[in-house]
Amino acid sequence: MGVTLEGQRKESVWVLMRRQRARRALVKKIMIRPKKSLEASRRPCRAITRRVKTLKELVPNTKSSDGLDGLFRQTADYILALEMKVRVMQTMVQVLTETDCV
Repeated sequence: MGVTLEGQRKESVWVLMRRQRARRALVKKIMIRPKKSLEASRRPCRAITRRVKTLKELVPNTKSSDGLDGLFRQTADYILALEMKVRVMQTMVQVLTETDCV
């Protein structure tokens, strides 16, 4: 009970079936691998895109034509403006609380 191929020794049907199954598994693994790597490489891109979109929503008057560099500059300017507003409000609170006590 075996199969004889030209130039090869006699092999059982079970050995041939195992080899064929192993080849199919290998081909399937090779075919699936690129899809996983593409999805994995897109994940960080999607995450970055989502974060940039969120940043654009948080910072007022952002121009979409400036690109990432312009967005980061506008964000830095906005942060500095907010810090200045906080300092002004803190100074106002100090001045108003000092005049109330006198």
